[in-house]
Amino acid sequence: MKRIFCSLFALFVVCISSSASAAYTDIIRVGLAYGSTAKATATIKSTSGFKLGSMNGLTFNSASTTNETTLNITYANGTYNVTNSSGKSVYSGANVAAEAISGTTNFDGYDYYGAFGFNAESSGKLTVINYANIEDYIKGVLPYEMSASWPIEALKAQAVCARSFVLGNLNKHKSYGFDVCNTTNCQVYHGIERADANTDSAADQTKGQILMYDGKLAVGYFFSSSGGATENNENVWGGTAIPYLRGVVDIYEDASASSKNVWSVTLTAEQIADKLKSAGYSIGEVADVKVTKRTEMGNVNEVTVTDTTGKSVVIKNGNVRTVFGLNSIRYTINGDNSSSGGSTSSAVYVNGSGVTDGSFYAIGADGNKAYIGSVNGKTVLTGSGTEKVTVSSAARATTSNTYTFSGTGWGHNVGMSQYGARSMAKMGFNYTDILKFYFTGITISQM
Repeated sequence: MKRIFCSLFALFVVCISSSASAAYTDIIRVGLAYGSTAKATATIKSTSGFKLGSMNGLTFNSASTTNETTLNITYANGTYNVTNSSGKSVYSGANVAAEAISGTTNFDGYDYYGAFGFNAESSGKLTVINYANIEDYIKGVLPYEMSASWPIEALKAQAVCARSFVLGNLNKHKSYGFDVCNTTNCQVYHGIERADANTDSAADQTKGQILMYDGKLAVGYFFSSSGGATENNENVWGGTAIPYLRGVVDIYEDASASSKNVWSVTLTAEQIADKLKSAGYSIGEVADVKVTKRTEMGNVNEVTVTDTTGKSVVIKNGNVRTVFGLNSIRYTINGDNSSSGGSTSSAVYVNGSGVTDGSFYAIGADGNKAYIGSVNGKTVLTGSGTEKVTVSSAARATTSNTYTFSGTGWGHNVGMSQYGARSMAKMGFNYTDILKFYFTGITISQM
């Protein structure tokens, strides 16, 4: 079977072009501290000492050097002040940047190559930016986005994705003065901390290689596991369909390899209402939650939540995951692929609340009278009926309506599945095979 798959891929795998149609930056500005994590005092360390000066665009201009191995940078009254560990002034100016004389710079416990820039925010705290060569950046991303112990071909696929992703997201955080952050909001990056021979080799073997589609950069989106199928970008993020981000049935991913691939989340009606309200939706007391639309790949594309007044809220695209706090868009609700009225652990017995004859009724989740009884010291179920009954909030509060979301996969499902890449590499596919499978019609080119 493996030979058959390999033969099929041989018909489609693209050769690596000698060059791309456009030049791309070699320096990536990575925000290491900003906003809520901005520093009143930014401390950097280097065993070699520092060159001090300023940034001219992406270029570091050195004005002086110091043998001090620890520097503290602060900002006040329009001036950046640099002091040593004893508080003695080393450098000051209207702008400041620093770079280790040799080797790396340590910031917040992590070691980084490249220069460091500092921008004062309105609060006076400092945004800290690492100006990293793109290949050093990729080596700092790889071991955080994929396990260093994974097969080299999977790591190479991840390296090309990471390089293509960052180039497609330059200026994502322009308002802070840098390109990308160092968290999962962009790509996780902590310098050389976890890098090893395997991850460095994957980066070196794919140096400068990026995804291209129709002569233009293709952004290398990726996520943990698909659970069975990836998805079209417009079905997750909305907007225009992107030709290379087409959903595929994932025939390679090994579901058992990831402890997070199979999951289940149970929410009460009240919890669901709270989550919807937190997301900006208007909803009353939840009476029903159901999947009302799926994509061609079988992923959830629309969930309808209905309250006890009959008002419905329709949740679409990627919000079907994020609003409920779920792991993926590939799931069922209470084991049903299309709808669910919630699971009720016991009937609701109502005496007179919205009922004209004072009898006791067992009310189903659909609001219909399920049984008719009488009050003679105890409840006796004697029959059935279909009369619609309005149940008060107090009475309905005695129900135990819960909704269990059971699914597979982890992440947004657009682009490359990391666990899928791992499985393909273990089966003998190379990184171009992997990338070609997950990104429709791409080529691989040099920057």
